[in-house]
Amino acid sequence: MTNEFSHIWQTKDGFEQLFKAKYNPLCAFASGIIKDYDAAEEIVQEVFVKLWAQRDKVDVSVSISSYLYSAVRNAALNAIKHLQVKEAYKKQNKIERDNAENVISDALIGSELEQKINEAIALLPTERKKIFILSRTEGLKYKEIAEKLGISVKTVENQMGKALATLRNELAEFIPAVLIAIILGMK
Repeated sequence: MTNEFSHIWQTKDGFEQLFKAKYNPLCAFASGIIKDYDAAEEIVQEVFVKLWAQRDKVDVSVSISSYLYSAVRNAALNAIKHLQVKEAYKKQNKIERDNAENVISDALIGSELEQKINEAIALLPTERKKIFILSRTEGLKYKEIAEKLGISVKTVENQMGKALATLRNELAEFIPAVLIAIILGMK
């Protein structure tokens, strides 16, 4: 068949004969490379369309059959590369989307948690709230709080214990989030 299609493939009838003779073998060949028969058919069809569109410009120095197999092989390898790039892009895009969702989720949880903590602190009696804020926000030691407020260290300890118990009760639903926040160094 090599010589059979030497230049007659450039005519409409000759091209049809070439297509009918080579289509199925080329599809099988492409399918062996890309492992997807439907994609292989598309590749072969594209090769034939390009060949017909550029029939006046194509210089076939070897047999038309060799030319077609080379063109199909190259197109199949390009399709594989394109698919690999698409898959890599999909994976990277998913990673970035997941990271963005986590950042948004963390920010919402952090914001909601901070709001709940502030609400729970607001529920504390005035003197207890003052002691808690001096300890946790300003970082004063119990002895420094006692001196600043003119009360005993034992009173500071007692009030802090009650404040923490109130906060534990008010933030019970957020305890896992609070622990995560503490571990991650959030306030």
